Amino acid sequence: MNVVIIDNDPMLVKSLGIVLETRGYRVITFTKPEEGHAYLSGGGKADFLIVDYVMPGLYGDHLLWSVKDKLPETCKVILISGHTGLVEPLDFQSLGVQAFIPKPLDLHRLFKELGAGEKNVVH
Repeated sequence: MNVVIIDNDPMLVKSLGIVLETRGYRVITFTKPEEGHAYLSGGGKADFLIVDYVMPGLYGDHLLWSVKDKLPETCKVILISGHTGLVEPLDFQSLGVQAFIPKPLDLHRLFKELGAGEKNVVH
């Protein structure tokens, strides 16, 4: 399973990528939202998409609006942010977001959203 992470925080992207790779996921990361946008717009594969809301140059909601028709229907979108007050008024359904996880990330919740709560995860 491919997990695409788009977040402008390089430390978060790197550490989250390592954690997910140790769980057997293939991880594709972007610290520049425009590059993540180009990947998804160009047909890049994502089974799970983790997107930060507040990023310089391209907010998460704008990114999601512009690529939601390019994502497979089976792609689960998880929005993350340390700015919960900005995220709360968003219409998650219209953005295609299935889950919101505030920062700092609760990894147990993230794994639950990824369906990785089981002992043996094979992807």
